[in-house]
Amino acid sequence: MEADFVPVARALAARGLALRIASLAGERGALVKAGNAVILWQAVDDPGARVLAFERGIHDVVGPWMDPQEATARIMRLAMAPFEPARLQVGDLEFALIDRTVARAGRSIPLLAREYALLLYLARRPGEAVSRRSLLEAVWRIDFDPGTNSVEVHVSRLRAKLDRDFEWPMLRTLKGQGYLLQPRPAADDQF
Repeated sequence: MEADFVPVARALAARGLALRIASLAGERGALVKAGNAVILWQAVDDPGARVLAFERGIHDVVGPWMDPQEATARIMRLAMAPFEPARLQVGDLEFALIDRTVARAGRSIPLLAREYALLLYLARRPGEAVSRRSLLEAVWRIDFDPGTNSVEVHVSRLRAKLDRDFEWPMLRTLKGQGYLLQPRPAADDQF
């Protein structure tokens, strides 16, 4: 751990915050876990490494190039914030939210960006019917019906990728209600 982090660590300890610190192999810096947040202590101000850290899911980057009070305040703010877990599990469907990847029963499912957004929206509401209009607003970011079959086309493509070669379908259509992601087979499903 860099000696420059000691004043920040002391300030955080004085505020009752327990830290877990791991050094980074081959790099100058450390990962600091505070609450549910993961913060990179970057020994040298390196914007490129900072961007890469954010892309990998780091919540913030601080370092000696920053005022110690600011670094302390940033870490405290993040330590108190609730964070969504990095993974979401719905039945045998698993989302790696940082990498934006999906697997069903351990098998990777390659998805386009809109398909991923659509499936994630449904996965956050398992077993709940979501209307076409709600999907247009949440996934397409439009608050009117453009009169296209875009939702239906995307659901069809998603269904083909998600349910093909599996014993039972997860993505369901409820006539007149919308679409739902069903984590377990329904009792009345016939196989």
